[in-house]
Amino acid sequence: MTLIGKDNMVNAKIYSVSELSKLAGVSVKTLHYYDHKGLLVPMRQSENGYRTYSQKHLVILQQILIYRALDFSIDAIKNLLNAESQDLNQALLEQKKLLVARQQSISLMINSIEATMINLKAKKNLDILFQDIPKEKIERWDQMTRSREGDHKVNESVEIFAKLTQQQAQELQAESLEITQAFAKKIGQPIESKEVQELTEKHYQSTSRMLSLLIEDFAGISFDGYIQMANCVDMSEKKELCEHYGEGYAEHARAAMIYYAEQNLKK
Repeated sequence: MTLIGKDNMVNAKIYSVSELSKLAGVSVKTLHYYDHKGLLVPMRQSENGYRTYSQKHLVILQQILIYRALDFSIDAIKNLLNAESQDLNQALLEQKKLLVARQQSISLMINSIEATMINLKAKKNLDILFQDIPKEKIERWDQMTRSREGDHKVNESVEIFAKLTQQQAQELQAESLEITQAFAKKIGQPIESKEVQELTEKHYQSTSRMLSLLIEDFAGISFDGYIQMANCVDMSEKKELCEHYGEGYAEHARAAMIYYAEQNLKK
């Protein structure tokens, strides 16, 4: 019995040009080009001169296609194949390293694109939420916040609004504007009055609803949390935002929110 060596086993299967073309997913024209460049030289049938390829050719073609996907030139691929022809396993390891590096680079690009998409969606939702306020005021208040908090922290706060759908943003904006305009008409009335506290309750519920959409496992606004929100009017841009709806709005809202928290949230 005759033993077949490893090289003979590798080369046992023979492919025509069209068969290799279909198997590797490349055109016949490409295979002819690689032959012309001396990159993948087929065997020739002595009786008719037809090009044929072995299993070893298929392995080499797979290497060529990977290098081409990595934008290597024909000459560079030829040098790589010649240098690594003595150790196919090492050649495959080198290819893997290149592909991993390419994968990491693509992942970084995808992450960058996703971050940009999130930022754009968040800004679109914020435009909806503040659509009743002049753009120049919004931009100035944004710069004031960034000067105090830093760009990174502000960007993180902005990106969370990407979780809202456009419809949710529109509904929240309509609800908030209705409450804000109604509260502006109550400036000067006692903060403990039924009308002022009913509006403050609506503000509390509306804010809670928005936060439940933005924050996973949101457990409600605590006493301390609502007091902190009330005291945000100490920040210049927040005070100006309140005063946009009426003089004295900021302090009146702060007092009403603190009174509401004392009466309803302290437990």
